[in-house]
Amino acid sequence: MKRYFAVLFFLSGSFILLSQDFEGNYKDRTDSLFFSSGKVIFNISGFGALFTQMVGEGEYEYFNDYLLVNTSDYSGEKSVSEPINGSKKDSVVVKVVDPDNYSVQGALTEFLSESNKVIRGIITDDQGKSQHPNDQKIKKVKVTNLGYDDIVFDVVQGKDFLVKLAKNNVIENQTVAFKVKSEDEETLSILLLSDNFDPGKDKMKSLEKLDKKAQKKNVLTKRLKKEYISTYKRR
Repeated sequence: MKRYFAVLFFLSGSFILLSQDFEGNYKDRTDSLFFSSGKVIFNISGFGALFTQMVGEGEYEYFNDYLLVNTSDYSGEKSVSEPINGSKKDSVVVKVVDPDNYSVQGALTEFLSESNKVIRGIITDDQGKSQHPNDQKIKKVKVTNLGYDDIVFDVVQGKDFLVKLAKNNVIENQTVAFKVKSEDEETLSILLLSDNFDPGKDKMKSLEKLDKKAQKKNVLTKRLKKEYISTYKRR
């Protein structure tokens, strides 16, 4: 029994040490993984067809070179909507702007039913506006644009909407799976396997399957270097 508890304590201690190895900020240009006290904030782009920055945060688990991030609500900038006084009695107007309040042309606004069925999809004009005749079936609006955080919000009858799209693709309340290996004391190689991981009945088999698929596609890994804050020494 004593031997059993000794082995259990050793394994538990090994996991803690492994987690502590990741403490700090690992970065390469705009890509980064910031580990602190069992949590991680990620900002990653450029894997395969992923051209936009993917950001999120949450608690993580690490085993067999796989890093699973159970994302929670993102504390950084996200897209927001604001109901404003309606400009037309017979239509609902959606105005879309970027973080600097410039109009966003070409954003897709989808007018949805209660069951999220698309009633109509409209592209914003050069003023960042789209409009749809008032319809009692319309309950929600979804706004998407490449490089920005998507947003879905409820319709309020008699109101128009101002939507400010935040940069990046914000991941919340999903599990993101990476393959992460320590190249040396200061370098991590990372590979995105899934931004919405479903473990199924066997978590390890699901991860290995995603890993093999990424290898077949020859997806390149990224290498992030640990950053150290230099201290100023007065002479």
